Amino acid sequence: MSNRAWMPLHIADYLADTGHLTATEHGAYLLLIMHYWQNGALPENERVIARIAKLSIEQWEESRDMLAMLFGPGWKHKRIDAELAKADDIIEKRRAAAESRFKKGKSKSNANAEHVVSTCNDTGALPTTSDLSSLRSDQFEKKTREREDFDSWFSSWPSQASDDEDDAFKAWCELSAEDRSDATRLSSAYVEQAKGGGRTTICCAAKYLRKRMWKRVREKPPEPPPKVNSITSATKYQTREEYLAAELRRSERSFQ
Repeated sequence: MSNRAWMPLHIADYLADTGHLTATEHGAYLLLIMHYWQNGALPENERVIARIAKLSIEQWEESRDMLAMLFGPGWKHKRIDAELAKADDIIEKRRAAAESRFKKGKSKSNANAEHVVSTCNDTGALPTTSDLSSLRSDQFEKKTREREDFDSWFSSWPSQASDDEDDAFKAWCELSAEDRSDATRLSSAYVEQAKGGGRTTICCAAKYLRKRMWKRVREKPPEPPPKVNSITSATKYQTREEYLAAELRRSERSFQ
């Protein structure tokens, strides 16, 4: 087994692809894709696959076709294969960068601290949990946060199902942190305002971001605090005569 301690899980895509599964099948599918991630594939023997999924013979017979729909021929998984290839590329680039720094004259101890060391035979292995702090550079963490923030916002955009997600993410990366914050905060108001203006369709996410269309939103000014009637706040009088009588008594007491 490899030392891939974590795997990416795109929640919106997962839920869209697995809406037909039962709770038991969700558990089985997650066990299968985690095994796939750590080992690079599933076994050819379906009896072994059923055991990995923790399904009885009867449960496997009932759920086998539903689970197979999420894989390709030979129980291959296109999405996980792509993520594994991406992980291989990241690790190779980090290894090359560490070697380059070492050759430029850094001490051996510093080079070893920065170098990516994989203890398994699989060159695409991701770091163990204890290695993450040394491997995640500031730039990598920044890109990870950008993607997470984008995914959270993009999943709520009305036309996300038909949008070009890669183009929208590219537009997202072109914005400043302040613009991203405003775009996120005002997107619901923009959609509501556009629908209120008679629009039946909302522009794609990339256009909303590139055109900075949230700037068209008319934000409501803060409501002023309620005025307090100084006369009636302390004591309420039924008639004007009662109020005048009370004022007269206060005046008399002040001269005593």
